[in-house]
Amino acid sequence: MRFTSLTNEEKASTGGFTHRLDFTTADIPAGIAVNTANTFSAAPLPKLNVNDIIKECLVHLTTPFENTADAAFNSDTFSVGLVTGGVAALVAATEINNNGAFVTDTIPGVATPVVPVKNLTANNQVTITLNSMAAKSISNLNNGRLYILFSIQRASDQSVVKAPPYGSGYV
Repeated sequence: MRFTSLTNEEKASTGGFTHRLDFTTADIPAGIAVNTANTFSAAPLPKLNVNDIIKECLVHLTTPFENTADAAFNSDTFSVGLVTGGVAALVAATEINNNGAFVTDTIPGVATPVVPVKNLTANNQVTITLNSMAAKSISNLNNGRLYILFSIQRASDQSVVKAPPYGSGYV
């Protein structure tokens, strides 16, 4: 897994997203039991400070996930959430398996979950959850790649705490 801040050029070309998280099958630990989900909730996933805001979130499936030796392994779902807020607080579970009805781009709309999310607790952790189908282990997935774009406004951002340079705003 890799979490990075986007450059100014990337921010402009993506419509204001500020951070990117890359996730591949190489990030899935070995030995996960069959029909078991795995929630990732530690670095490099971002930690939010009090009053940070996640304005937007998008999951893009670059290469659908699969076990190349098992075409019957046809369902895995992926969600993005918060430790305090639930595993699907940002993006509800969406299908990512090549042998299923995978979704290339998942953007939360007006339905649950609702973005933006304002963090009101100290050091809330972003989580991602990968769910497996019955009688299969996500540890057996050997192909797949996705990335998540976040638009995170930090409460300490100078654009938030400073008055505009041109005065009070009245003319």
